[in-house]
Amino acid sequence: MENRDRTKMTDNSFQKVGNSEQRLYGPRKILLCGYSQEDRLRFHDMLRDSGLSDIELLVADDTTLNQTVRALFEQPISRAPQKGPAMPRAAIMGGITEKELHTVLNAYRQTGLPGQFWATLTPVSENWRLGDLLSELQKENEALRKRQPAKN
Repeated sequence: MENRDRTKMTDNSFQKVGNSEQRLYGPRKILLCGYSQEDRLRFHDMLRDSGLSDIELLVADDTTLNQTVRALFEQPISRAPQKGPAMPRAAIMGGITEKELHTVLNAYRQTGLPGQFWATLTPVSENWRLGDLLSELQKENEALRKRQPAKN
């Protein structure tokens, strides 16, 4: 979720993310959901250009919706689907530092890629099925939008 406060979800609640060298939970990977092959390559190039090419990219498609997030993060680097998957667009990050998280978010804004949900891997979220996590991210995004004042 493109949350301006840069928060992470822990046990169904948000927690502000700092800007330290503290590593986030989980393996050093980013799971991309709802990405075409072209956009996955653009995301990869963005990481490379930001000095973060050592972060492994995983790609989910609609065949992975019933798998747990942990199972997906335990897999080796996966190939991009050949067509754009029919699922919400999201990036789920694990094992990177808080500072790197900010670098990824800021670099993403410069790419021209469409808005998406953002999440960090947590001990709670890794046990969720991917489809359930994406649904929860959608609900949270809608709730946040309702709480934000309308822009003129």
